[in-house]
Amino acid sequence: MFIIPLMAAVYGLILGSFFNVLICRIPEKKSIFRPASHCPKCKTPIKPLHNIPVFSYLFLGGKCHSCKQPIPITYPLIETLTGGAALAIWYFYPPSLQPLSWQSIVVYATRVSFLLLIIPISMIDLRHYIIPDLFTLPFLVIAAGIAFLPGSPTPLTALYGILAGGGLLLAIGAIGSLLLKKDAMGGGDIKLMAAAGALWGAQTALLSILFGALLGSVYGIVLMAIRKLNSDHQIPFGPFLGAGVWIAVLFGDKLMNSWLSVFDRLAGG
Repeated sequence: MFIIPLMAAVYGLILGSFFNVLICRIPEKKSIFRPASHCPKCKTPIKPLHNIPVFSYLFLGGKCHSCKQPIPITYPLIETLTGGAALAIWYFYPPSLQPLSWQSIVVYATRVSFLLLIIPISMIDLRHYIIPDLFTLPFLVIAAGIAFLPGSPTPLTALYGILAGGGLLLAIGAIGSLLLKKDAMGGGDIKLMAAAGALWGAQTALLSILFGALLGSVYGIVLMAIRKLNSDHQIPFGPFLGAGVWIAVLFGDKLMNSWLSVFDRLAGG
């Protein structure tokens, strides 16, 4: 009973350690394989014993074993977040593999991989205001390809999803650019939602944008309230869109049913 969730959590912790590498190296266009993991301060290679997700950070007291400089707290936080995300997927988004087939496994694995990669995508966007094509374009191509597999969304469903997700953001960005006289929507955001739409369809893509816009608006209001937001302040939209995808995929159907039941009661009343 506890083995599978434990395995999911451990897998997430290990994956989170790899995500730290992606977050640090991808924006700088460095290899994710060479050199091996090392302290960013003294460049000393990290021993396997000192590279265990979260536990090594606690064991070392949050400091490098060699130079004793502080290890960024973001490292164990990303590992913990990814471990929790993997556990949440196991609990709220379990595989529906009946009948079991390699096609259904490929579709599910692709979707789960996309959900988890939203974590490094969001961190990179927060730090550098970019969403690398290395993350979004492969998933867009793969999602379009697996739409032809039995048991997956149809190619037409994937196309509608791409148009709903990427097309809507493209239109919003074009209108915003005309009104604001500057770029209002990043290309990475558009590709991210196009890939999400291709994987889950138009409804999930639209819900993701809705939830992302709501979360982004709340964040902007909070910044204005504490006077941290001005006309020159940039707010990366990727993390909010990513959170919107998570909400739409894990809870979208339940939320839609709840809303519809409320509307039915209002109409009946």
